[in-house]
Amino acid sequence: MGAQQFVTVTVDDSAQEKVDKPTTVANDESKRWRGGRSTQARMDERVNFAYSLLLEGNTRRANAELVASRFNISIRTAHDDISKAMELLKKERLEDRTEMLNIITASRLAVLKKAIRKGNYQVACHLLDSLGRAAGELTQEVASQQAPQLQITIDDRRKAE
Repeated sequence: MGAQQFVTVTVDDSAQEKVDKPTTVANDESKRWRGGRSTQARMDERVNFAYSLLLEGNTRRANAELVASRFNISIRTAHDDISKAMELLKKERLEDRTEMLNIITASRLAVLKKAIRKGNYQVACHLLDSLGRAAGELTQEVASQQAPQLQITIDDRRKAE
């Protein structure tokens, strides 16, 4: 049997040795499966893609699946991107609402003229009705003011005789 060799190391001697910490996902970017957080440009690209999917009319779940598979992200992140896209859509529609109402009213008036010229009076009546509703003609306040008032009085004939 061979002789065993023991080495005695003091604290001062071990201080010179450098101990490397093991790399983990937390302290090494290269170990992360997707390289860390997305850039703002990449997030905007995902939101814009989700916005275009919203305009196609698919279900939210189907849209989330498409966003997740295209950008290699989780379903939860895809749902967050769809929520951001919905906020963009809501904001955009509020800004466009007055302009859109003016366009719709002008189109209704043009179709009304054509309907009257061609003798389509049923269509003309429907268009006039929708124009009136758009102008607030048949709101609840107006309808309640225009409601007829019924007043009933009963004469007692027994006392008259």
